[in-house]
Amino acid sequence: MKYNQFILRPNINSNFSLTKKGLTFLVTLTLFFGVLQGRVSKVFAEENVISLRDAKFEIGGELELEIIDSQSNGRDFDPGGPGQLSEKNNPNPRMSIDKIVITPRVHVTEDILFQADIQFSPDKTVKLDEVWIKFSNLPFNSWVRLGQEDMFIQVSRKTESYPILGYAFWQDEDLGLFAGGRTGSFYWRFSATNGRRLRDRRASEDNVYAITTDDDDNGENNANKQIGFGLGLNHDFKEGHNIDILPFWYTADLSDEDIAYLETISGYGTSTRNQDQSRYGVNLNYTLGAFNLFAQYMGAEDGLMDRDGWYVQPSYKQKLGMNRLKSVEFLLRYEQYNVDLVLNPNDSRTWDRQTTTLAIISEVVTGFKIKTEYYINGEDTGGADVDNNELLVQAEVKF
Repeated sequence: MKYNQFILRPNINSNFSLTKKGLTFLVTLTLFFGVLQGRVSKVFAEENVISLRDAKFEIGGELELEIIDSQSNGRDFDPGGPGQLSEKNNPNPRMSIDKIVITPRVHVTEDILFQADIQFSPDKTVKLDEVWIKFSNLPFNSWVRLGQEDMFIQVSRKTESYPILGYAFWQDEDLGLFAGGRTGSFYWRFSATNGRRLRDRRASEDNVYAITTDDDDNGENNANKQIGFGLGLNHDFKEGHNIDILPFWYTADLSDEDIAYLETISGYGTSTRNQDQSRYGVNLNYTLGAFNLFAQYMGAEDGLMDRDGWYVQPSYKQKLGMNRLKSVEFLLRYEQYNVDLVLNPNDSRTWDRQTTTLAIISEVVTGFKIKTEYYINGEDTGGADVDNNELLVQAEVKF
């Protein structure tokens, strides 16, 4: 059996300079391993190895089978142009296995958990989607995860489709250190990671009309090291009545590759090599019994390009308790996404967008859901309108 190792080492072909972010990154790792030493020493105490004789092993998984019907499939569409992805025209609804995920978990000790998500895709590729080890019950009621993990601003989206902000900023995982803690109703989150690279991505279930996205870049030599911080309030008024507010901020430097990508976007220009990159915003999650309201605002700066967006997502879950229908959840999501560049009908990365999502999520039995979702997509293109509303029906099995 082969094991992939994550190794931190300098690139002998590059010049090394210690920036403020790089210094913060190294100090964070030093403090982490200093605190961790006391926790792990108990596991190593007797034989100088980690023994799994008393470990608890679990395995979970997920299968998604879906049917998609999109207006853009029925058009004679040739993507062409910058920022537009290619997809063979298919005027018919299509059925596919979206993904198969296997999730092994190992409880090494009561305070140490290892988990990985191994994703099998229809194109016969296998991807290590997540892999991390978590150390709990650290000093000051804190925890640390080390590995490849979601951003701490990502939440359960309920629907199969991501919000536009998800496609643009937080769909992909990152590699590094993630930490958090809590005191009373207040909690904090921190990350020091490799960062992501800028790239084109679809903003819907169809692979057309791309937007600029933060794509995963988990190689060791990228130049986008990112620091993130959030300070939140999570308060229970009474059982079933909760509010959670999390303001957050991320900062990084654009790499030369990122700047070269930005210069391909219509209207960006090539007169400066501004390397500033930031992400900031706030999450709001409010629950009152069967009713839930989630909202997110995000702003972003990538050199000379500014973007922002927001969405609100009310939902209501009615428990039924039937043998073959446990609950039904009704969800509405409205969102906007704006790019501070001149609209160009031939470059979809400059478009402003609005989407309304209508969804019914039916839990048939425990671990089996049927999601029916309809997306009303609107784009300000600077030219003619495009047709790309979509209908999705998905069967999701989790174990």
